[in-house]
Amino acid sequence: MVKYEFPKNFYWGTATSSHQIEGGNIYNDWWEFENQGKVKDGQISGSACDSWNRYKEDFDLIQKLNNNAYRFSIEWSRIEPEEGKFNEEALNRYKDMIISLRKRNIEPFVTLHHFTNPLWIAKKGGWLNPETIEYYLRYVEKVVNEFKDLVKYYMTINEPNAYAFMAYLYGEFPPQEKSLKKMLKVLNHMVKAHAKAYKLIHDTRKDAEASIAYNVLLIEPLNPKSFIDRKIASFADRIYNRVFIETLITGKFSSPLLKENIPYAKDTLDYLGINYYTRILMGIKTFFNPLPNTSTDNERSDFGWEIHPEGFYKVVKRFWELTKKPIYITENGISDAKDERRPKYLISHLIALHKAIKEGVDVRGYFHWSLMDNFEWAEGFKQRFGLFETNFDTKERIWRKSAKLYSEIAKNNGITEEIGSLY
Repeated sequence: MVKYEFPKNFYWGTATSSHQIEGGNIYNDWWEFENQGKVKDGQISGSACDSWNRYKEDFDLIQKLNNNAYRFSIEWSRIEPEEGKFNEEALNRYKDMIISLRKRNIEPFVTLHHFTNPLWIAKKGGWLNPETIEYYLRYVEKVVNEFKDLVKYYMTINEPNAYAFMAYLYGEFPPQEKSLKKMLKVLNHMVKAHAKAYKLIHDTRKDAEASIAYNVLLIEPLNPKSFIDRKIASFADRIYNRVFIETLITGKFSSPLLKENIPYAKDTLDYLGINYYTRILMGIKTFFNPLPNTSTDNERSDFGWEIHPEGFYKVVKRFWELTKKPIYITENGISDAKDERRPKYLISHLIALHKAIKEGVDVRGYFHWSLMDNFEWAEGFKQRFGLFETNFDTKERIWRKSAKLYSEIAKNNGITEEIGSLY
């Protein structure tokens, strides 16, 4: 008997990104970053999971997971490796991926920008350069016109807040800047890029559904009794969680150092993609190093991130109330090389999500991060998020018990009493 049943026609899927799984993406800023020795232990993505060549094998695995959807990204630097020069062969490969998914009755959810930029864009100043907005739109127009009726669901940008913070505030992603002012300018440019891409997508396909995949953290004060800690947590929450989304609701970009009316950005979400992993506790002690924090006794992932399913429930409820848009969980997962905590993580977070649905939140899909172990950005290959273990020497995908568990959940459209009792 299904104890936690999900809505009819619910989308069950996994999520990946091009640079992390494809291999051979030599024309983007991350490839240069890796080859400068900037990734942990000097690792480079190299051939990654070789999904550029093995995508049909991967899609067969998705079928075996009983999934009816798959979220993946298009690599801008493959499509436009040189300024103004489009690679038709790469476009046709992506088109074949989409057709291959549809043949398997798997709905494609396509992300148009997932952290990486063509190297020629990076050399022009990246997202600090306002001209990047128009370059991006030219690329989006090319892709969307190419796919036409093959793709209904788009995410214009993956985690613009996380990208801006990691690249322009914390300095862990290229170009490794550390400036609040620059970070906010990048956020501002990405808001404009999304809003214009939203219109472009709808001009091409009237019934398209367009959004972003947004990284949401539950940010709470380290010491709830401390006025300063509460203020710090509130400030961090505003900058990280609210500025970008509220602009897409109101058309007003309102941050401490940058304010601007962007009327064409108002109401440019057909749904909201939420990426949730953990909670962070902010205060004086953790202001410059919020992740990971060790101020609770809760279980943690290999990454050191606190496992906090209650936070999942809270952010889903909060952003439903904020946007009143249908929600897709576009990422949720755990780094767990031994697959010891992932089954419980998966069950507990889905139960938290089910609770939000029962309380009226319109959640229409769940995409687990990730299909398989891959190249985890500045962490290299160390952090293992996959339902499938990847042997990076042979490129074999190996079933984990969590993959079998997820397959059962998708098959049953929910969690049975038996599965629930096991975890």
